[in-house]
Amino acid sequence: MSMQSLKLVFGTSNTQPLGSDDESFESIYQRAYKPFVRTLYNHPEIPITLHYSGSLFQWLEKHHSEFIDVLSEMASRKQLEFLGGGFYDPVLPLIPHTDRLGQIERMTTFLRKQFGRRPRGAWLTELVWEPSLPSALRNSGMEYTFLADYHFITAGLSGDDLYRPCITEDQGKTVVVFPICKTSRWKLLTDSPEDMIEHLRDLACEDENKVVVILDEGERLGGTADSYRIAYEEEWLSRFLNLVKKNRDWLEPIHPWRYLKNDQPRTRAYFPSTSYEDMMLWALPAAKQKGFRGLSESVADGIGRNGYLFGGFFRQFLARYPESNLMYAKMQYTHILVNQIRGDKYRKQAAREELWRGQCHSAYWHGPPGGIYRNTLRKQVYSALIEAEKVTRERGVFISSIVSVDFDMDGLAEYIFQGQSINAYLHQRGGRLFELDYLPVSMNYLDTLSRQEESYHDPEQRQFIYDSYEKRTFVDHFWESDYGPERFFRGDVPEYCDVGHSLYRVQDLDREHHALSFVAEQELRPGVVIRLEKSFVFSGATLRVQYRFSNTGTEALSCMYGCEANFSFASDAVRALEVHVAHEDGSKQEIGPQEKVVQKVRELRYRDLLNGAVVRVALSAPVELWSHPVYSVSRDVVGYVEGFQHCCSVFRIPLELNPGEDEQLLIELSLKTE
Repeated sequence: MSMQSLKLVFGTSNTQPLGSDDESFESIYQRAYKPFVRTLYNHPEIPITLHYSGSLFQWLEKHHSEFIDVLSEMASRKQLEFLGGGFYDPVLPLIPHTDRLGQIERMTTFLRKQFGRRPRGAWLTELVWEPSLPSALRNSGMEYTFLADYHFITAGLSGDDLYRPCITEDQGKTVVVFPICKTSRWKLLTDSPEDMIEHLRDLACEDENKVVVILDEGERLGGTADSYRIAYEEEWLSRFLNLVKKNRDWLEPIHPWRYLKNDQPRTRAYFPSTSYEDMMLWALPAAKQKGFRGLSESVADGIGRNGYLFGGFFRQFLARYPESNLMYAKMQYTHILVNQIRGDKYRKQAAREELWRGQCHSAYWHGPPGGIYRNTLRKQVYSALIEAEKVTRERGVFISSIVSVDFDMDGLAEYIFQGQSINAYLHQRGGRLFELDYLPVSMNYLDTLSRQEESYHDPEQRQFIYDSYEKRTFVDHFWESDYGPERFFRGDVPEYCDVGHSLYRVQDLDREHHALSFVAEQELRPGVVIRLEKSFVFSGATLRVQYRFSNTGTEALSCMYGCEANFSFASDAVRALEVHVAHEDGSKQEIGPQEKVVQKVRELRYRDLLNGAVVRVALSAPVELWSHPVYSVSRDVVGYVEGFQHCCSVFRIPLELNPGEDEQLLIELSLKTE
């Protein structure tokens, strides 16, 4: 009679988002990464599988080179097997094919030079899978990867097949896929080490190829005070490893590459576009999440565990958050610019490195780590992509221009002024400015975020404010009544008409003089028709917008007009941002990033102290200014988080126009360094 046995692949995946500060890196290093490796070092008989993102390796090299030395020693005694993958932790299906290959090769080269052996397996960021990945992985030299057992269930597998690797392919290129056991992974630190061993013993069988894969997030093993206490102060991890050694007669810890040396028949499977269960829930809109949760409660095995019921998939984050789609569009556009470099491999390499940094996944979606709601993460993405674009511009050759391209992939042409100092992106919908890059500081000052409902928002706990439109600049509002600022700040002011959110027509495009004009016309009520022309002229780091309001109807027009301008900064702290206004009489006033109503304003000035830059808005006539900071409410692992996103300003003037009359307003937007 054959003896029951079980193989165990054990290890962690470790990464920190680009854009996190050194203090955050250092904290997680001291609480999670360092004590984990120190514990493993004292158990050299236990083979461990590890993944570190390239950006984390770079931080470790700079701040804790001794940690790299320890990893090298453990690798040399063949205790560690490192996993490859995208160097800057991208979601591979989201980035262009050549960047997939390039990022994987970048990581492979680093691991080979640093530890003396190239990786054979790849870690997939957030376990995001699309059916085209096998060919990209195999063409990059990767022979195996890992997915959650949830992926296996959705592929139609069950039973013992959830404890064996399978094979999948694309375009004739095959890779082996190991299943990560969710049940076993979640028993780490929650069950006692003895109960964990008994759980594994229950999984043992006569099939000598059965394997349990436990690859957890490194941050879970010590990242919080409770997990640190259990894992290291109470020595859970060390006790567990000792028990693994005591049970070597039936439990065999093993590296995945060694496991695969035993050439055995494998089940073929094809996985749909999925990730782990929670991710697929978060990708759905808030209302859909609530409905899905309710439906899933009637399923005995839980969300998706039956193989038929599962939520969205990762790309739906691009539709759910317009800001995510704009970062994605910026990344794709920058990829095109980088690959147009010819004849200078060093410049191309430098540009590509920045492009890849801008592909770090963290800012493109939302889950418990915060993701797109974390202002600093979005800033890091834009900074890297702008840096990449700057490298593509050859000195003495680049010429400022206006280009038209379907930038955001909505079927409409957008207009981009590419200048020596600024990039300005204009959309036909609303004739709005939706991106403003100031190249000297590599900052997009329109990296704003519209507030929207999330499934975890509980109105019984607090009041939530949601935006009904994207918070851009030169957003046009027409109000029939003189509503107060409080209602606007709450997003509760009804529009007299929706001309400001409608599709504007391009009236004139003068590429030679860097000028572009939009026009929109709408009937407000019988006999009252408003025509709005917006003419943009770009010069240096200045953008001038000439507004012309015309009453083309047969009745008099009387309403309030408001031009909304939103600008994003890294922080609203006193050390980071100052807000000043200048009045019609020449006097000046500091108003701070606070809720303010100021009369007779001719100039608004933001001082970005972190970047040493100034954003200035000047007006041809005195206006009433409504100004307030915008905060979003999201959730991370500890609860609700109120985060600063941008500053919102509205320039208000009354419009009193008889039929055939018009009125003009000039707004000048400029940027400079201090």
